[in-house]
Amino acid sequence: MNQCVIDYKIIKATQPEIISRIIEIDEESPNCFREMDRLLRADQVVASFILRVANSPIYNRSQPIRTLPIATSLLGINIIRSLVILAFSRSVFSKSKNVLVRRHIWHHSLLTAIASYNICLEFGKSEDCEEAFVAGLVHDIGKVLLFTHARKEYMDALTYALENNCSSKEAEQKFMGTDHYQIGKEAVREWKLPSQFQLYVGTDLDQLLPERTENRILLWLAIANSLVRGAGIGANPDDPTVRKEKLMSYGLSEAISDHLLDDTFFQKLLNDDMYQFCANDHN
Repeated sequence: MNQCVIDYKIIKATQPEIISRIIEIDEESPNCFREMDRLLRADQVVASFILRVANSPIYNRSQPIRTLPIATSLLGINIIRSLVILAFSRSVFSKSKNVLVRRHIWHHSLLTAIASYNICLEFGKSEDCEEAFVAGLVHDIGKVLLFTHARKEYMDALTYALENNCSSKEAEQKFMGTDHYQIGKEAVREWKLPSQFQLYVGTDLDQLLPERTENRILLWLAIANSLVRGAGIGANPDDPTVRKEKLMSYGLSEAISDHLLDDTFFQKLLNDDMYQFCANDHN
């Protein structure tokens, strides 16, 4: 078995070259904002998508964001870069008709991001909301890269994991000689994302011990990931009792666990404008 090799500098033909160039912008450069604006203007599809997302309730700053320079200055290079990665993922999966990969990668990442955001609100940690949302978007970027670079092998791994109810890491190692944790961490380094993103993409969230992490974002992400996977989006569905036990293992009370597992809370995620906009591939 040959190990899957990822070229982090070349995004496959599923997305315009602009994605790669934006990812490589040096945020320390005095011209980074000007360069970001120039590149975004060069692709109206990506630009309109960025503005659409920037004006969602998640990022809205109580005033409409009508121009790219305002979006970049208000949200910052790293959030814009993360939204560009979201645009990349959306482009990948809008072209895929495979129900499994759309559900277990694309929809899982979207719902985990939205759940992370809403869980922060539930706990009164609004200051964590934006980063928790971005953490959810990027936490499985390694799977996106594996899928785009070795589609057949990745689909074999995904099918194997679902049929044998094993971890995605185990299946990816079996079929690809690497796993999405390794690929995700390398992507963070290559794309010069903030160093804490390595935690988000490189941590086995199912094995996270709350008492061993001081990163609150990682904890919100783990809870959101468990909630969405347990519902059968990202993995096989879990029995309600098992889902509750998993949530409580992250330090949640029984009452809060019941609240998050209530159909009303999950329906709120499914009805979210961001999910509807991205998952249904509106132009």
